[in-house]
Amino acid sequence: MLDTPDAVRAALRANDELPHGRPRTVTAEELVDAAEQFDEPELLVSALLELTEAYEYDAEQRKLPVVFARIAKLRKDHPDSFGDWENHATDWRYKWVAAALLSVPDVPLEAVRRWHGELRSHYLARGHDLQPHHARQYHLAAHTGEGVQDAFERWATRWRSRYSDCHACELRHQAQHFVTLGDDERALEIWRPVFSGERSCSEEPHVSRALALLPLLRTGRTEEARSAHLTGYRWARGRSGAARAIGLHLEFCALTRNEPRGLEILAENRDLFDRHGNPLSRLHFLTGAQLLLSRLVEDGHGDVPVAGPPGAHRTAAALHAELRTEGDALAARFDARNGTAAVGDARRARLARTRWSPSRCRSACAPPPPPRPRRPPRPSPTPRRSPPTWPNSSPRPAS
Repeated sequence: MLDTPDAVRAALRANDELPHGRPRTVTAEELVDAAEQFDEPELLVSALLELTEAYEYDAEQRKLPVVFARIAKLRKDHPDSFGDWENHATDWRYKWVAAALLSVPDVPLEAVRRWHGELRSHYLARGHDLQPHHARQYHLAAHTGEGVQDAFERWATRWRSRYSDCHACELRHQAQHFVTLGDDERALEIWRPVFSGERSCSEEPHVSRALALLPLLRTGRTEEARSAHLTGYRWARGRSGAARAIGLHLEFCALTRNEPRGLEILAENRDLFDRHGNPLSRLHFLTGAQLLLSRLVEDGHGDVPVAGPPGAHRTAAALHAELRTEGDALAARFDARNGTAAVGDARRARLARTRWSPSRCRSACAPPPPPRPRRPPRPSPTPRRSPPTWPNSSPRPAS
């Protein structure tokens, strides 16, 4: 029963211990409703901050800005309800809102840019460094394809600060920049501290392993790519917030001629077909799935049954046609919003990637072989008995 403030606080603490996903998000929404029945702004602030975190990691970016607006209003009306942690969490979420607005094509580009200006003004007023603002400016440039290199240099050459993304995540974005430029070797060198475990977080190195699959293949590191696929997908499987990574694992299976494994991954993550809260991540997932299915259709297996949206089954050809239609339309919406062709071009480039030859694949994404049974130890031969020796080499006494 959530009939007292203490009961709501206890439920918030319990929900915070759960893994991110639909159950935690639904509970967070219910706890906001429960907190609203009490005249305690501090309690409502805690519930709303928990809800924004749930939305951020459950791919519900569409809903995040509205909830954040309530937090900002509460801080304006009830500043005493925000302690050090609440203020820090609120300032950090300015970046989440910037990313959320960018991921929804219905949000006009001018609104995205206005929020970037709001983030900059707010950080200056609070005495924060502007490195995080320049990071968001780079992500906007990379998304639209305009002024990318200048934005990258303004961000990457600045010192990290308190509100910068974690070091592992920043290394991921820097490496991805060079992957886009085709400089795979430099990207993999940047990733080295992440893959070695020197830099890590709740998402890293798992997300980077998915992003590094293509450069690892292109540089001939197929065994490393296979390892990155096996370990990276183990983390991503079933996570609604990992739709982009799952799409990259599907692409990897298509490129390395392991379509059966790709179909298994598609079936294990079919719930993603019903998730629309982060359209940009959805586009990445749809593109990876379409690339996988296109290989089946090209090889004459379009009539093979595959796992589509929950509750429905499709043939590979039918699902491929659906994903192509939706993916093309979604990419076109982003490009229309942005006034560039960057999103559509990136999608078309992924779909045009060709398979690796069998000699280069070496079953790169096949599961590891079962361990060989250990042979029982060979029994030791019966040791020979040495003739007895006698002290001082004295002759054996006569019997």
